[in-house]
Amino acid sequence: MIKRVKSIWLDTKNATINSNRTQFTFNNLPVIQVRGNICHLKVNSISGSSTSGSNDYINHTYVIKLGNVKYNHSYYFNCDKNATPTIADVMIDANKGFHLNNSTLTLPEQDINQLYLSIKKEDGSGLTKATHNIDLYFNIIIEEYDYEKIN
Repeated sequence: MIKRVKSIWLDTKNATINSNRTQFTFNNLPVIQVRGNICHLKVNSISGSSTSGSNDYINHTYVIKLGNVKYNHSYYFNCDKNATPTIADVMIDANKGFHLNNSTLTLPEQDINQLYLSIKKEDGSGLTKATHNIDLYFNIIIEEYDYEKIN
């Protein structure tokens, strides 16, 4: 199999954000062409920051969902009965260690130029703590596999 990897960097500071900071829409992305016999989307890494200058983002669990992207429904099980797929459950501990759940989303071929992330903490609130905003910086990868032709 031939493998290609595309890396997408998303910063919540650069998104259009709803009032309770739970939905982050990334408009006008450069076109991301998803091509291949098998394509997987994964969250590779996450980092955080807070407008307070402190570590307001630690000791929380975040559920991150991906919207406005086609995915293969037959390869995805959604236990929360929400049609928006979960791409990561992340716990950021006191040592700033990130614990990802290694979710993989199978994608069909498509062109992506806009997507959104729905991000909620364990209590259902958005990326805020007290009066401070929390921002997350993501590296999402798309792995594309092509079958090799055998003559």
